[in-house]
Amino acid sequence: MITSPRQMRFAIPFLLGVGLAVTPAGLAFAQSNNVRIDSLKLGKGDDVVELKGVDFAGTNLSSEEIDALLALDTPADRRTSLGAHLKASSASIAEIVIGAPAKGPVTFTGFRAENVDQGKIRRLTLAGGQGGPSIQGEQGTFRAGALTIDEIDVSSVLNGLIKGSILSAKPTVARLSWNGFEASFPDKDTSASAPGGNMINVRLGALDAQTLFEGGTPTKSTTAIRNLVVELPKSSETGKTLAQAGYERIDVSMTTAVAFNPAKKSLMIDDFTISGVGMGSVGLRAEFANIDPAMLNGDPMAALAALMTVEFASTELTIVNEGLIDKALVVAAKEQGKKPDQLKKEAGAMVTQFAPMMLGGDPSSLQVAAALGAFIRDPKSLSVKVSGKDGPLKFTDLDFDQPMSILQELEITAAANGISKR
Repeated sequence: MITSPRQMRFAIPFLLGVGLAVTPAGLAFAQSNNVRIDSLKLGKGDDVVELKGVDFAGTNLSSEEIDALLALDTPADRRTSLGAHLKASSASIAEIVIGAPAKGPVTFTGFRAENVDQGKIRRLTLAGGQGGPSIQGEQGTFRAGALTIDEIDVSSVLNGLIKGSILSAKPTVARLSWNGFEASFPDKDTSASAPGGNMINVRLGALDAQTLFEGGTPTKSTTAIRNLVVELPKSSETGKTLAQAGYERIDVSMTTAVAFNPAKKSLMIDDFTISGVGMGSVGLRAEFANIDPAMLNGDPMAALAALMTVEFASTELTIVNEGLIDKALVVAAKEQGKKPDQLKKEAGAMVTQFAPMMLGGDPSSLQVAAALGAFIRDPKSLSVKVSGKDGPLKFTDLDFDQPMSILQELEITAAANGISKR
């Protein structure tokens, strides 16, 4: 959107080169060099990337080796080797300017990697960025908030590249926090002179993620994406469709929480929820048993073998309606020439009649069908729980060619309109 692939090809090698590893405070380096580069330009013409105020403090590489690490014409294996051996108390760039001045460059400021040690970084920070790139001949805008990443470890990737295979590489990041971004760019299918213009506006409130590790195995992970907002031109076809449904913009968020218990060999998806302002939310919880740690920290072949032993314990789907279903029913009813209440009644009766057949005629299917029908007639909330009738089920024992046989192994329950918002 704001950079071309060629521009990123110039910028990424440098960022990887300076951001390579964590070391405990007070570690003594075999050599201690300070390297300063006032300005370094990568690429030519509109694809130029300029690095201003580049500083390596307390590094074990010489000035010549730093030059080779950053140079685009350095062979890839040479650059990888230098990156894998790089140590520095800090590496920083005052400004990263992407794009030629005439094209409205994007400038990032305050890049800093602390305690770099052979593929590990204790903390990487970026103060932010902004610019006005020219896209399709029209001026766009971009602004990025502060970014912080803690405890980065890509040493296994670098070592894998040196050895010729990264299949068993296990890059890890402990924490990430980003204060979001704002961007606008033209919609090529909408005229700039159309009422309301033709700019697409996108912004993210915040992104936070954290992972805890025990002996290299991730045991707890959480993620939160806050307020990803998309505003489309009012005159665009999609913008008109959204307006007809009662939405000026899309504003969604997502949270996840996953926990692995090595002793019990269980994996819990405690939370996977997507929610939208004026829409509602969809949430998922699930539990899996007999999880081999190799699935989470082994090479792909070991993970594939471990996958064959996984057992399904339970799952729960929760839907909370805060407007989306109502608006969708209004649109659907209008297309069919019916009133929304009439469509709800007809759809609810249809689900109540056919759901038991879809569920194989199990006695519990009547209760599930009743809950589904009640939710459609009065869409407030719905919860559907699925578990093995006699405990966890091995995926390898299930006959996916005979779905009805699988249903006979499951206990399914549902409840409607009795759930508070999660």
